[in-house]
Amino acid sequence: MLKATMKVASGTIVLLGLTHKNLDRLRAQGLEGFIKVDGKELGIGDIEIIITAAETEAHMAHALRRWITPETKVHIDPKLKS
Repeated sequence: MLKATMKVASGTIVLLGLTHKNLDRLRAQGLEGFIKVDGKELGIGDIEIIITAAETEAHMAHALRRWITPETKVHIDPKLKS
């Protein structure tokens, strides 16, 4: 996995580049095979980033429901909804 931050005119870009091996693992293991990124490594503060995968957004929301609270901000781009 490639992790980088880049300064551009509009602000900061965080780049997380997954290898085919990463993608294969996410596909095979689904939500069990998540990838965790420490924001401190990227200089973006005390943030943990989780990359996960499931068949649909609905499957992810169902599997993660115990962690989703009224304070959780969830956004699914309408163009990506399946």
